[in-house]
Parts: sequence; C-alpha cells; structure tokens
Amino acid sequence: MELSTLVIYDIEDDRARTRVSEACKDFGLQRLQFSCFRGTLSQNKREELYERLRQIQREWEARWHKDFPEAQTKPMDLPVPPEDDAKGHWQPAFKIMIQPLCEKDVKTALYAYLFADVPQDLDQQRKDDSGHANEK
Repeated sequence: MELSTLVIYDIEDDRARTRVSEACKDFGLQRLQFSCFRGTLSQNKREELYERLRQIQREWEARWHKDFPEAQTKPMDLPVPPEDDAKGHWQPAFKIMIQPLCEKDVKTALYAYLFADVPQDLDQQRKDDSGHANEK
C-alpha cells in the first residue's frame, strides 16, 4: 500500500544535504521547501530510502571522524540524545524524518502559499541587476 510520505531534514554539511535531496528526487518525491519533500511511497520504498539515507549518514560520519578522530557519534532512530556520557555535549548533526501520512491527513492539510506572477522583463532585470552587483 502506497502512502503519502513526507521527508524533512536538517543537515549542515552541503555535500550530504545535496546527496539527501538527490535521493529524495530519485525516489520520485517532489520538493515542497528547501529541505522538505513529499510523494507517494510503499513501505518497501520507504525502507529503501531509509537505508540509502543511512548510507549517506555513515559516509558523512566517516568524513567527520577524519577531521575529529576523538569525537564520538551515535546513530539514533529517535530525536532523543543518547544516554551515553559525552566528552562535551550531544548535538544533533544529521537530522532526517521520514513520515508516512494517510490520505485523511493529506486532505486536511492547511496551506498558506502565495504565488506571484513575475513578469518576464522584471525577472530578467533582476537577473541582470544581480549580475552587475557581482561584477562590482
């Protein structure tokens, strides 16, 4: 059974964040906001996506340990800090939530979008102005 699925993440590392967004797109999810995707996935596909995102997380963790070999990391499946003693303090470094939603939830969602029809000449002027600003 396919369900609407929401993926929300907060990742400071540019490379890892880009890879997570690419994974979401590869699974057919559509971007709602910069770090938020939604689409329809089966439970198997959600599990595949979860494993792919965990792999990206493990690769980030390996790079982190190269820069900070004495630092500890601890993967968690809940947004609760580990109970283990920390050398400093536990801080979430790589946060991802994959949330299936039933159709009832999706249909009752409230949206506060504002769309603007930007005239092409104004859009081109903005691009030209930003190009000139970069040259200065």
